[in-house]
Amino acid sequence: MGQFSVRNIEDEVVAGLKIKARLAGVSFETFVRDTLRAAAPLSGREKVALIEEFRRQYGPIGPATPPEDILAEERAKR
Repeated sequence: MGQFSVRNIEDEVVAGLKIKARLAGVSFETFVRDTLRAAAPLSGREKVALIEEFRRQYGPIGPATPPEDILAEERAKR
């Protein structure tokens, strides 16, 4: 599992998170971990942006060679 530290968080933010954790009946650490876990999955828009970023960096992705064509080429080499 990964681990990281976040510095320079305003005291008011930490206090608010601690209150939310207490009201949820969980530890501060558990509350923050669950909050981060909920925020981590990419939305549909973020996934599209990631694909667009990939295309800008590497160019368009052409159609893959169908497996039957690859097999035919390999057989022809024999």
